[in-house]
Amino acid sequence: MMRSIDRLLSSRLFLKVVSVLVAVLVWFYLASDRGTEIVRTVTVPLEFLNVPVDMSVSSGVREVDIQVSGTRETAFSLTETIASQIDLKGLGPGSHRRPVQAILPSGLRLVEVSPPFVDLDLTRLGSRVLSVRLLVPDGLPPGYRLEEQRVAPMEVTVKGPEHLLSSLENVWVVPTLEQLLQEKELTLPIVSSPDRDQRTPFMIEPAEADLSYSLVRGFPRRVVPVRVELKGDPGKDFQVEAVVVDPPELTIQGPLESIERIEQVFLGPLDITGLSADVTRVVTVEDPADDVQVVEDPSVRVRILLAGRTERRLYAKVPVRLSGRSIYPGWRVEPSEVSVILEGSPSDLDAAEVKGSPVDVYVDVTNLVSQKITVPVKTTLRSKGVSLADIDPPNVTVYALTE
Repeated sequence: MMRSIDRLLSSRLFLKVVSVLVAVLVWFYLASDRGTEIVRTVTVPLEFLNVPVDMSVSSGVREVDIQVSGTRETAFSLTETIASQIDLKGLGPGSHRRPVQAILPSGLRLVEVSPPFVDLDLTRLGSRVLSVRLLVPDGLPPGYRLEEQRVAPMEVTVKGPEHLLSSLENVWVVPTLEQLLQEKELTLPIVSSPDRDQRTPFMIEPAEADLSYSLVRGFPRRVVPVRVELKGDPGKDFQVEAVVVDPPELTIQGPLESIERIEQVFLGPLDITGLSADVTRVVTVEDPADDVQVVEDPSVRVRILLAGRTERRLYAKVPVRLSGRSIYPGWRVEPSEVSVILEGSPSDLDAAEVKGSPVDVYVDVTNLVSQKITVPVKTTLRSKGVSLADIDPPNVTVYALTE
């Protein structure tokens, strides 16, 4: 009996029959499961329709969840064609709340849209022409610098919301350090923010710029002016008219953060005490900082040019004397004293004062007939290097004395 059963189980006919039965059972299972309805949630991007030409739309919602139901076959095969839309037709600038429309293929039934409404802002668009700048956010390796940098185009047109556009000063090309080390010419996207990952609502035309450069080993350089510090004063009759430095600028090099702090290189102080003629001096410029060096010949020629110095001195209450003969026995002068300002070099003024009063003040009464008359005040200077700058008053009144 057992042998008969074993022969039956191992026979080809039995195996064929079992295979057919299993296939039939699987077919019935799949056929029955295919008609079973399931619920599935799909996340799809949000699309805005009928956006006004002169406006931009912004919203915190970029994707929505759409829950649909359908047969297992339909739910898995048609979900890629599901879409979500918001119609902006007829809307003006400002904040709006709009319903989300789910676009479904036939065979699927909508269960839920999350969120069902979306808050959005419509903003008028503006445009500006901005400069394209290069930024290396990761910095260069120590000892390297960029030279001969050229960005083309140098300016682009940026369009975007007017209230945000006014805050932009430049746009950027932002290469990675790896790109700079591997290439000498790059074509890079132009971005409105140095942060590569930040999404911004701006449109830039053209969207890309060509960058060419030379990557040079060595510290960066900077050209700065040379300033001369003087000590003391020249001779008392002289003043400094000009200080001429040759060359007027020097190139320094060092770490970027160090050379950016140096606005100029100072010489001196140079002592000019008692100087009475133009002079030329050769001065060696010292390094402006421990980590910053002067690249070229550190020697510069400094020419100090002098000019004559003049000053004015006030002499108050200078008596007015009478000069000349008249038909009257005497005259009275009012006012009898005046103020005089003389101009000259300090040495000439000092020399004039040594001789007494540096100026003689008088009125000429020769041939005067009127008993009362206003006449100009006259002066005689007692030193050649001195000139009259002012006299107050310039005229006085003389009265004839008849007795």
